[in-house]
Amino acid sequence: MNISRRDKKVLIAGIVFVVCYLLFFFVAKPIYKKQAKTDDKIKTKVQFIQKYYEVLNQKSYYQEKEKANQSTHVSLARRFFQEKQPGLAAASLQKLVESFSSGTVVIERTKVNKLKYIEGILAVPIEISVRSSLKNLSLFLMRIENHEKFLIIEELRLRRINKTDPEDLQTRLMITGFIQELEPQGGKPI
Repeated sequence: MNISRRDKKVLIAGIVFVVCYLLFFFVAKPIYKKQAKTDDKIKTKVQFIQKYYEVLNQKSYYQEKEKANQSTHVSLARRFFQEKQPGLAAASLQKLVESFSSGTVVIERTKVNKLKYIEGILAVPIEISVRSSLKNLSLFLMRIENHEKFLIIEELRLRRINKTDPEDLQTRLMITGFIQELEPQGGKPI
């Protein structure tokens, strides 16, 4: 083959172009993409480390929050009956109601009703019948409402006993206290 000098230069330039083109797409471009992925990984790890150090720098804040949560937990624990058995909790509730009634109302009858879950917390309801005047009944209800334990008066039924004295009342109350026991997930309710 007899190739002129000019054709040799064009052929060499073409070969150099093809080699450069192939080097760019098969060597340089994959290396560049790999470096970009590595840079992204490094950037995300640096951001993670920065967030980690931000959390570490707020350690005292989280310790204060933990102390506040513990004090809230303790104050909430005082609002529930300490007994784990519902029967003992019902007895404690009856004793508490009797202490409220001293000097205000006369408790005629007390009945423990069936346990139930209210908002996922085990409730111990008792039903009581009392005789009192309107003033003493309001004092009795105020004592129930202002007590440190969570107590709810679910039902209140009043009737006059004496037609001549409208202040003389017989009242039936449904008072509910709570045990710090959550409703079982998927289990049988009580």
